[in-house]
Amino acid sequence: MPETSPSSPVLPDAVHSAVAALFDSAVDEHKTSGVTWAIIGGHDHEQAILAHGAAGHRKLDGGAPPASGAPMDRATISRIASMTKSFTAATLLALRDEGRVRLEEPVSTYVPEAAGAFDLGADEREPTLRELLTMSAGLVTDNPWGDRQETMTREEFAATLREGLGHVHRVGTGFEYSNTGYALIGRVIDEVTGSDYAAEIRRRFLEPLGLGSTGWSAEEIDTAYLATGHRLADRSDATRFEPVPLDSPGVYGAMAGLFSTVDDVAAWVRFLAAADAPDAAEREAGPLAIASRREMQQLYRHQALAPLPVDLDDPARTSPGFDRVRGYGFGLVIEHFPDLGQVISHSGGYPGYGSFMVWHRDSGVGVVALANSKYAPATPLSMQTLRLLQREVPALLARRPKQAAPRTLEAAQAALDWLRTEDPAIADAWFADNMDLDVPRAERRRRLASALERAGLDRGALETLRVQDAQVLSRAQLRWTLPGRGEGAASLRIDLLMDPRRRALLQALETTAVAPR
Repeated sequence: MPETSPSSPVLPDAVHSAVAALFDSAVDEHKTSGVTWAIIGGHDHEQAILAHGAAGHRKLDGGAPPASGAPMDRATISRIASMTKSFTAATLLALRDEGRVRLEEPVSTYVPEAAGAFDLGADEREPTLRELLTMSAGLVTDNPWGDRQETMTREEFAATLREGLGHVHRVGTGFEYSNTGYALIGRVIDEVTGSDYAAEIRRRFLEPLGLGSTGWSAEEIDTAYLATGHRLADRSDATRFEPVPLDSPGVYGAMAGLFSTVDDVAAWVRFLAAADAPDAAEREAGPLAIASRREMQQLYRHQALAPLPVDLDDPARTSPGFDRVRGYGFGLVIEHFPDLGQVISHSGGYPGYGSFMVWHRDSGVGVVALANSKYAPATPLSMQTLRLLQREVPALLARRPKQAAPRTLEAAQAALDWLRTEDPAIADAWFADNMDLDVPRAERRRRLASALERAGLDRGALETLRVQDAQVLSRAQLRWTLPGRGEGAASLRIDLLMDPRRRALLQALETTAVAPR
């Protein structure tokens, strides 16, 4: 039987059951041999995990669990693969914060054997640490080759660098996912600390955050809870899952070497996500500064996606565009969806394992899934879960409303008062020096009168406007919209924008009639 846990007060039982059914079906349909998952509490939740479940077994042999086998459960330890990159990136940022590395320096500043390793044109320079972090160094995508290099020693890696690395684009001009780039970052950590990346990550993050079930090798984790990895053979039933042996960590472990549990990953997600919490400034920094965690979660390199297919029923045969904006930060993927807003994530695919962690930026609510078969559908299952939560419990993934600056709200009241009264004293006090130069006050009055007329409104309609009813576009920008009167009438739109100074004044106050669509 699949394992489930009681729902939290914020997650109805029916929703928990629906999520469990998604993951159970992946096992029932032989898409993975086993999976353990959790819904991660957000900024407003004390609970780290709101719900958990598991399905399948830690090991299959000939399509069935061995007599000594155990089902997947909350305590199961699984490989998180490339989710490791977020730990490696965080460690490099911690060293940067201490002044021990500079992200703008070429990698050979810290790893001498990297000098001359890159295939550079006469007009190019060696990739910097920042370009390695953001997957923009131009190195060749190395899945699945990189997955088989984990045990590579420092000496072997140095020999690989001496032989030279290929490239797919000029340094700093595009996105190309590179495990080798993160292996280089691991070597930077080795050289700067005089230790090794695994020890640094353990000392800086695993131990302080209490991630006691997370480690690099069978010697560091409790193998009694370890899920065996499985390859997918060319069959369609449960016999397709064939156990694969574990590798030992080497240089390439910096890109994908960690094992963990859903509880430990949830703690890591909450630590990173806290950088965007409304009260982030009041929270303790912990082992990495809030600003550095926030820095990890910005889109620095856009990843071009294929456009949505052309609508064959459309005479113009045009694509509707793209389903999202996607790019890479520091060891994390940043995506903006029309329905969900911004989400932060990273997947992991490795011989025998598939994993995914994702969280909603505004709410901090997330999902983690750890599966024990190669390239298991952890990503689509987790995204389906996130959308199910949005649909069934919309308050859980609520978008955080933008907040206007106090100075903007003060100016907004003055702007409304001027539109109603045209009192020159108000304009003298609140109009920035460009305002009268751009549009003289008499013309502003004519524009307002014209917009009101087109909307079928009189000046009395302005009395209904209140500061708190404005749409907040940013801390410095507001918009009011008044519906027009009469069939097909335009709406009155008022846009306000403050200037860039701390004691800001109005740099724009536009009144326009907007035709109905």
